[in-house]
Amino acid sequence: MSAVRRIVPGILAAAVLATGGVGVAVAVGQGGQPSHTSGATRARAAPVAALVGPPATALLTTTTSTTAVPLPSTTAAPTTSIPASPGTLTLAGCPVPPQPPRPPAPPPWHPAVLVPESSLPPEQAPAPWTSDLRPIAGKGMWIWEWGQTDSGDPQAIVNQAVSAGLSQIWLRVGDSPDGFYGAAELDALVPIAHAAGISVIAWGFPYLYDPLGDAAWTEAILDWRSPTGQRVDGFSADIERSSEGVALTEHRVAAYLGAVRQAAGNQLIVATVYPPLDAYWSGDVYPYATIARYVDAFAPMIYWECTDPGADAVQAIRRLGTLRPVYLIGQAFDLASNGGRAASPSAAELHEFLSEGQAAGAVGVSFWSWQSATSDEWSAVTRYRW
Repeated sequence: MSAVRRIVPGILAAAVLATGGVGVAVAVGQGGQPSHTSGATRARAAPVAALVGPPATALLTTTTSTTAVPLPSTTAAPTTSIPASPGTLTLAGCPVPPQPPRPPAPPPWHPAVLVPESSLPPEQAPAPWTSDLRPIAGKGMWIWEWGQTDSGDPQAIVNQAVSAGLSQIWLRVGDSPDGFYGAAELDALVPIAHAAGISVIAWGFPYLYDPLGDAAWTEAILDWRSPTGQRVDGFSADIERSSEGVALTEHRVAAYLGAVRQAAGNQLIVATVYPPLDAYWSGDVYPYATIARYVDAFAPMIYWECTDPGADAVQAIRRLGTLRPVYLIGQAFDLASNGGRAASPSAAELHEFLSEGQAAGAVGVSFWSWQSATSDEWSAVTRYRW
């Protein structure tokens, strides 16, 4: 979810590079409001774009995961047949007309203190764990701002999820500046969602300036229990890059996820990641292989803007599926405020993303975000039978 304050920087960066499942991510601040730090308003991070690839041969039933995750060289990406143009799919607002120069964006927020890597523990292989992907099978939706999502009414949120045939809701409940701040929202949402047969996947934004500190608030999320003893059905860490203020290195992400996996045991851990475009997949630009050692699945952010949503989905699955099962995050918002495509994706685009993603082997498909999705986009999600 890149540190998208107002739905953007990271999202736009990914969308521009992509120029692209169903789930709902909810970003909430203290009292349901976006957090404010360093005197500057920081809209809660939104997911970053991701592309899809070949089917991952993941079983939804419980399977045993070990540290023997294949770590293929990322210097050569698998050959994929990706159409150069959207073909017969009409993408309204594409190509994006030339835009006047925009003022430079302010530098992204980040924590003030950087824990030196020399003080972090050495990377260690996690103990084998049992992986169960059923909580993220099917359709979902990401909620960004709790108060902007059905006015923060948990019953209304669940009613809409049931009407749309969603299997899970993705709820933002933590980040580096504020720690675990979403307990009240979990208290309100989880029991109602579970009663309706819907999973709740918590997610958070670690800046990795203090990987073990980030792991501590993540563990608090995993340890959360409702008054009746219910817990979240999984956790997803939004792994961003320096463009979003994150101190992303292989050592830091390994220290964070290693501690998270140790605390999680068999609980579901998903990595929200950048789409495996050539710019990220080749070389050492983004540590997919390191991340794969600790997680059950990848959730690439695929905001296709003016490329083919189905082709983007298939590419992401084919590439990331060589490491871990893939759960897709697609685009249900426009990029007008960032000088990008002014039109939100059509129902036909969402249908193609869903159908091509499922056919290619995605565990599930979701969209960012609940509050920005148009009525046509909601209808497309509702009509699609997983």
